[in-house]
Amino acid sequence: MGTIERHALARSGEALWVAVSGGVDSMVLLHVLRSLGHSCHVAHVDHGLRGVESAADRAFVRQYCEQERIPFLDHTVEVYSRAQADGLSTQMAARELRYAWFRALVDGGPHTLCLAHHLDDAIESLFLGLLHGLGTRGWRSIPYRSGPFVRPLRDVGRAAILEYAHAHGIPWREDISNRDPRYLRNRIRHELLPMLEEWRPGVERTLERNTVLLSEMQGLTQRTVEEALTRVTTESDGSQRIRFEVILKDGIPRSLLHELLRGKDFHPDVVVQIVEAMERNSVGARFLSGAYQVLVDREELFIAPREMDLPQWTISSPTEIPVGAPLAIASVNASDIDPEAGQDIAWLDLERLTFPLVLRPWRSGDRIRPVGIAGTKLVSDILIDARMPRIVKDRTYVLLDQERVIWVCGHRIARDARAGSNGTNVLRFTWNPKGLH
Repeated sequence: MGTIERHALARSGEALWVAVSGGVDSMVLLHVLRSLGHSCHVAHVDHGLRGVESAADRAFVRQYCEQERIPFLDHTVEVYSRAQADGLSTQMAARELRYAWFRALVDGGPHTLCLAHHLDDAIESLFLGLLHGLGTRGWRSIPYRSGPFVRPLRDVGRAAILEYAHAHGIPWREDISNRDPRYLRNRIRHELLPMLEEWRPGVERTLERNTVLLSEMQGLTQRTVEEALTRVTTESDGSQRIRFEVILKDGIPRSLLHELLRGKDFHPDVVVQIVEAMERNSVGARFLSGAYQVLVDREELFIAPREMDLPQWTISSPTEIPVGAPLAIASVNASDIDPEAGQDIAWLDLERLTFPLVLRPWRSGDRIRPVGIAGTKLVSDILIDARMPRIVKDRTYVLLDQERVIWVCGHRIARDARAGSNGTNVLRFTWNPKGLH
């Protein structure tokens, strides 16, 4: 087969694993590889999704292998349990379990496993990506090789596979779920593509060329996106920020945002709205998904976990820190005080504190008597002076002693709680905002 040689998928006579479901594609693949002189070992996965039909598929493949004296190995996976445990779709859970077993097989040898993906699969995947709004990632074509997995039928259409099966008397089993119209891929296969072929005969080859071109374009776009992602700043609290100019400068803002927001459950339409908000410099615009938020701030975009109800903690004594509190307390000598230690460290005088202390998110109206300023100052004004974006501001905590703010964590301490160089009971408070995530 030209595809095998052209893409160096297997050496002449190399022993190969072949994933065989019992369907026509994999049965033809097995026949072709054996006719080319390869020693084949069949791997069959029983997903258990179709009851007796799944068991019949396994029995069919095993019987065929026994008849042809082909080494056979099967494996049963618990798809529903995995899907429920990891919050995955049934199809995604099945895929992950299947590939995990395949990887274990090639580790022990033979070291190459052949899959029966073909040209029609690649075309269907292109439409799936477009219809699911996957952005440029949806342009990627099914590769000829991905690690130890190769696809010798990648250039062959379904019609040619069926023709080969009939010509060589190859048996196979039909998976009735492949005709279930509830699955979008099946509707693309049985409704959309035949309709396109009727409108424009030969459209399959046109689509084949376009999948290759789009895949190459996706690779180019992806490299640009990856370079831009190196300029994303990740804060200590887990939020990310990136300047507008980085997103907008290469003319692919939607591609970059799709990548930044991938896995965060934002609707594709929201990506367009975020780009428009940046272009209009709509400071303060906020976009929410179930678990994340995006904030348009001064020249920067912030991405962070969405805060629901931020916790608060009561600290009974310097030696009793509640589980989960993003704070550490240590008793130190006055000589240990280091003014250059940074704003996440507060040196406070135990004799000026009354326990229990409370660590909670700041509230409107909170005031502090900060070092270096006469009188009091609103915590909100301190955060404004720090030019903090709203996402970060919302997660700012204060430490209180009997309703008195003694520390805006990571920012300012109260002058009437600060430890002096002559103090005898100095406590070092260390703020660790990563503990909030």
